[in-house]
Amino acid sequence: MTTAEAQGGPTKTVFRIGTFDRSSAEFAGGSPKQPVDFIVGQSNPAKDWYAAQPLNTVSTPTEENAPQPTGPWSIHFSLDHAPAAAYQLHIAVLIETASVPALRVAINGKQGTFYLQPKLDYSSGDQGDSFDPAYSHADVTFIFPGRYLHSGTNAITLQAIEEADRVVPDAGLTYDAIELDRDAEGLLSGASSAQIFPTIFYQQQQAQLEETVDVIVSDRERVKPGSSVELTVAGKHYRQALHGGQDFGEEKLAFSIPEFPVHTEAQLRWNVAGHAQHKEEFIDPQKKWTLYLVPHIHIDVGYSDYQAKVAVIQSRAIDEAMGLTAQHPDFRFSLDGAWPLEQFMKTRTPAERQRLITAIQKQQLFVPAQYASLLTGFPTAETLIRSLYTSANFSRVHGTPFNYANITDVPSFTWSYASILASSGIHELLSGSDNYRGPVLLQGRLNENSPFWWEGPDGQKVLFWYSRIYQQMQALFGLPPLLSAGHDTLPLFLQMYERPSYRANATILFGTQVENTDLFPQQAELAQKWNSVYAYPHLQYSGFHEALQNIAQQFGDNIPTIRGDGGPYWEDGIASDARYAAMERANESRGPSAEKLSTLTSLVNPKLAADKVDLDKMWINMVLMDEHTWDSYNSISDPTSTEAVRQLAVKDLYATNAQDLSRFVM
Repeated sequence: MTTAEAQGGPTKTVFRIGTFDRSSAEFAGGSPKQPVDFIVGQSNPAKDWYAAQPLNTVSTPTEENAPQPTGPWSIHFSLDHAPAAAYQLHIAVLIETASVPALRVAINGKQGTFYLQPKLDYSSGDQGDSFDPAYSHADVTFIFPGRYLHSGTNAITLQAIEEADRVVPDAGLTYDAIELDRDAEGLLSGASSAQIFPTIFYQQQQAQLEETVDVIVSDRERVKPGSSVELTVAGKHYRQALHGGQDFGEEKLAFSIPEFPVHTEAQLRWNVAGHAQHKEEFIDPQKKWTLYLVPHIHIDVGYSDYQAKVAVIQSRAIDEAMGLTAQHPDFRFSLDGAWPLEQFMKTRTPAERQRLITAIQKQQLFVPAQYASLLTGFPTAETLIRSLYTSANFSRVHGTPFNYANITDVPSFTWSYASILASSGIHELLSGSDNYRGPVLLQGRLNENSPFWWEGPDGQKVLFWYSRIYQQMQALFGLPPLLSAGHDTLPLFLQMYERPSYRANATILFGTQVENTDLFPQQAELAQKWNSVYAYPHLQYSGFHEALQNIAQQFGDNIPTIRGDGGPYWEDGIASDARYAAMERANESRGPSAEKLSTLTSLVNPKLAADKVDLDKMWINMVLMDEHTWDSYNSISDPTSTEAVRQLAVKDLYATNAQDLSRFVM
């Protein structure tokens, strides 16, 4: 919506572009092909104002190969009378990239910069809210004097800016709404203010650990040369000069302060526009975080490519992971099920197979209990149990760990799964889900309430960790990972765990990149590069079991228990293939009968043995039919494409193969 001079309570709205609903859906998508010049009263937000504004890099003219800046976006509006004494500008934005830029605002040539203070968002206004663990909203609201405007046409320009050495590819801001109001009260008093923000970042300076403390000074007047800020913490004094050079806005200064205790007195003195000001407050240090990075890629058996090609890619990723552990001994990698392990063991030489077995035995690589991520509401309990057999047998033969399961991508879990896992000796479960169709989990904040005990119908429990998505490194650091991206996004990510009841000083960064892809080797260097700059947050490669055990020990007996489930709402894809879905349900009834009859026959006639080879194949086909991937990524947009048709044909073969095997055995 765009309005001009509409009545708005005690103030008058000069214009409003968009709706303050934490969504950019009312704006144009894509990138503008020409400068954005929005004319209030004439332009259409759906066509002329774009949701995402790319970053404008701040660089000096002497820098070679500096990124070319993008121009500011302009809003033109008219006043048919003399300006009021003061106006208020409100700009709401969304953080949807691995960066938190500053916002530069210019009003008829007068300009200032504002530093965003984003808060995690769960409103699902934009779909990125469902995938990005640092998805946030932020507001910039400030009052400026009416003398900045004049009767007739005026212009406000907006830019997302960042220093050149901190630029993250594809970074920028997403707009929610923009509103300019005439301030009827003309409240221009208290022209300058300052805030103190202890941060999560600690650095080791020789023998002393120091925490970065940010100070943001806000002013409505141009800062004069020689203006400064003096911060006193625990009796020690620190001083920095303000750069100035802008007509209004904010300036951010970073102070490195030796670590201090809770409730430490801090004093702030600053001098802007010729006025000395002072404030006192008590500040608390931020937690010294350890982030357990669990490298992992998700498996769709199909979807992004043909099933056979996925098997090749996932096997190759195992090769790459072993290569990375050889180069970087602290690196770890977790498979997304026993299926890729099985594909690797089928196609590699004896030497390569032994290399993988050794890596798992040495706990450089980890294998979860499940064969693949299943639609747990569709299969029978027996099939869910059989989905654990491949990993359990591998563990029994090779003496490797068998201590956790994970379900990634699909966010629906049947309540019985907790009891099935616990009965099988698995007492840890990790979920990294897509949430755009899982509001019961996202709005229930299960990610923020992790870890928790999930109690099954029979009273048995598994320790559950719910991750907001399954490629957290990529979402937070970019790909390949950049330290500057993590510096912006980790404070947002860690907001999930700032509640008083979260007793641990550690959390889990689950997953490093999107499914069915080769490993980016830079991920194996991230921890060392990060830790060489920051003492905290400390990055440590880990498997899930080790990380969860450390966190659980810090919680002690204070881990809550949750019962029930949210229903298998994700599993509607089954209906697109109803004939073969019905066949699968029939197979799951006949499968146990085939096994029982085969066993009884061997008891009646000692010369016969149960056909274990075909029985195992039968169960594997049923498990693959229940695997969460149902057809190709383009099956809705292009259902007759070769990829969609052939992937579905392979999927349906799992049902027909299981049917044929059960009939043959019986």
